[in-house]
Amino acid sequence: MPLNWDQVLKRYTEHPYIITIARKKEHPVAKVTETALIIDLPGRDQSVSRKKLESAVKLIESGHKIRSVEDYRKMVADERPSYALAILHDLGYI
Repeated sequence: MPLNWDQVLKRYTEHPYIITIARKKEHPVAKVTETALIIDLPGRDQSVSRKKLESAVKLIESGHKIRSVEDYRKMVADERPSYALAILHDLGYI
């Protein structure tokens, strides 16, 4: 099933935080736009692109295993892989 951005919007509006998998650290989600999910970090915001998350979901659905930050970096992008992995985990893709 492709990434449902309405589900992403609902999830992070109702529960505005992510928990990273490796360090089990909680980070607030500042907002979800049509193009990205914005993570509120001390001193700066970081975004996780909708396009990159959609690419990851397509890979997962086609049988690729994205189990680690390194897998995400290699197969999708070196764009906030720890946060992207946490989001994919939250949404039940990994």
